[in-house]
Amino acid sequence: MTRIPADHWLLALRTVLAVWLALFLAMRLDLYQPAWAILAVMIVTLQPVMFTGGTPPIGIIIGRGVARLFGTLFGAIVGLVLISLFGQQPMLYLLFAGAWLAFCMYWVMLEQDEYLGYVMMLSGYTATLVSLTAIGTGVDQVWHVAQARFSETALGIGCALLTHIAIAPRFGSRALPQTLSEFLAEGARDTLDVLAQPRSRGLRDSQFKRLLGHYQQFQKLRGLTRLETRRLSHFIPALDRFASDSLALITAIRELETALDYLRACDDGQRWLAPLLDQALPVLERIAAEPAAAPDEPVVLDAFDWNPEQVSPRSRTRAELVRQRLGEVLDLLHHGQRLRHALAAPDSARIETLPRQRRSRTTHNEHFVARYNALRVFVAFELLGLYWIHSGWHSGYLAMMLLGVFTMLFAKAPNPAAVVYQFLWGSLAAVVLGGVLLFLVLPVINGFPLLALAVAVPVTIGTLLTPHPRWSAMGLAGAITMMTLLNLNSTYTFAPARYINGGVASIIGTLVAMITYSVMRQRSPAERIRTLMAAYWQGLARLLGERSQPSRARLESRLYDRLGRLVALGGSDTALREAIDLHALALCVWRIRRLGPELGVHREAIETWLAGIGTRLLARQRHDPAVWRQLADEAIAWVERLYHETRLPIASIGEIAMLGHLMRAAPGVTLEQGDTTAPAPQDADQEDAQKNPVTAHNAAASESEPSQADAETDETDSGSNEPDTGEDPHVR
Repeated sequence: MTRIPADHWLLALRTVLAVWLALFLAMRLDLYQPAWAILAVMIVTLQPVMFTGGTPPIGIIIGRGVARLFGTLFGAIVGLVLISLFGQQPMLYLLFAGAWLAFCMYWVMLEQDEYLGYVMMLSGYTATLVSLTAIGTGVDQVWHVAQARFSETALGIGCALLTHIAIAPRFGSRALPQTLSEFLAEGARDTLDVLAQPRSRGLRDSQFKRLLGHYQQFQKLRGLTRLETRRLSHFIPALDRFASDSLALITAIRELETALDYLRACDDGQRWLAPLLDQALPVLERIAAEPAAAPDEPVVLDAFDWNPEQVSPRSRTRAELVRQRLGEVLDLLHHGQRLRHALAAPDSARIETLPRQRRSRTTHNEHFVARYNALRVFVAFELLGLYWIHSGWHSGYLAMMLLGVFTMLFAKAPNPAAVVYQFLWGSLAAVVLGGVLLFLVLPVINGFPLLALAVAVPVTIGTLLTPHPRWSAMGLAGAITMMTLLNLNSTYTFAPARYINGGVASIIGTLVAMITYSVMRQRSPAERIRTLMAAYWQGLARLLGERSQPSRARLESRLYDRLGRLVALGGSDTALREAIDLHALALCVWRIRRLGPELGVHREAIETWLAGIGTRLLARQRHDPAVWRQLADEAIAWVERLYHETRLPIASIGEIAMLGHLMRAAPGVTLEQGDTTAPAPQDADQEDAQKNPVTAHNAAASESEPSQADAETDETDSGSNEPDTGEDPHVR
């Protein structure tokens, strides 16, 4: 027999006490429908439990409660407008109510802010709840219904928040400093491993997943700081900035490893790596051991002291690349350590040294998915509404209400039909148990204490079921359906026909929602991942060919937003690796274009060459190893040519060399072959000699521009790029 954890019993106690308090106040104040107050308690308390598997942090309860309050208010206002305009015109009501549901669904699917999306979700189905209830009970009561819906929802939210705050509250933000420490320590250890020796592809991937797991935990807790405590309110801009920097750290480690592989391939590579290790290793070891300690001054890696006539351009370029990438990693770790040290004393002056402005955000919006979900809910609402109107079925408005709730509530679930299927069983159980309570138990009890005990039984059962993934939807569904059917303000009215009608309507509404999800299937997670990866490639092609230089903050924000969606959709290790490789490629292209003025007379030719790469990536098979080898050969040819330009900064040449290295180890080299590991990279010029022995020599000797036949500039402008500010805090 499975034992129920103490945390689940404590959750049930909080929920039952909140239900009792809401029921008592609603009946004491003689509110329109006390069951609505209980329903608000159950949803605010139990819906987050479905995703956390236990008592959620108080920040989630507060955020959901406030969002539900505003969503109910806006929805009640829209419901009033719908009835006032179309209360006597059912066909127009169906059209405009369905359009409002579709509009809210579209917004919910695109909105990245969880709580703003929740507000729009509530606004959508609350408008139908208010207007349909008024139609079912009397249009002249619409103002009373809207007012009661908002006031009783506010009462339920207040009772739920009170019990969660008063009884053993859980503050998720308290674990934020430790989570940040774990991320910084893991990042420092990963960098130490990279500096120690070359690693296999499998080891790189496993370390990447660990680091990404720490980042996801940090992101989860970061969102609770503004809701749970005012002590950390001053950290919100700094936390938002480090949310981007932490992903930039993962990409920087990936680029550092590539640069190290190619530096080690040089005969004198260890000689130039040694002074960098002398400066970086003590810093990394301190961060790995004590990430919360007071940070030292930022480490500025010393420039190399070499004689250009005695050191080959190849060694100088690769050593400089390692120095730049290692400096970027150290800068990002230092930023995180400053933030972690300040979190240890939020009231100290350390906060003044942290960034105070948030970075601009650019999100990847899946417009097709949003439009399809909006169309789906509109079609289902209209068809069921037509059946309700033409059949004259009085209780059909209950089916319409539950259809609106379920289609809005689970649209973002990976498999909403399966979730609604569980809700169907919960609804069936609620109809049976509700009938027992309404016709066998409630008529024989007298007084509020016995009523509270009778209600506590189904509430406790639903609460204990919800934390278990297998039964969570059934528990929440039972609570929603039962509170919809129990008319507690007229407990002793014996009307079994009306109750059966309502129960059948609830089941039909749930069935229609499930059928809608099953028949009008949206793109599967695998299809959405393919579309997402195509957007990566299209974005890289635009970056290669667009005329204006985008700001780095917007570029990184879009890339990391796509990565977050990829993780949420359950992307495979191969897809995640490809995304990180594309991040590195995009940032490398951005650096080359930023350093364009330093390329002198070669700038226009290199810009044309980059645009040609973008055109070919979209026109050909992206994972064809031959394409990547050709592109890498062209990059190395440019590097060989620029080696002899003594007036060009070594950093500019190094970025083009890094682009060639990244394309040499691009995801397509192994994806089509199905390999999970990649061999250690050879010296890039040795590979060039083996694969195309004429390319490097001819490129160095020829005065013509390489790849002119393929250098067709993409003339399309994305229209969403900011002008380049010229700021890159990580490039030294």
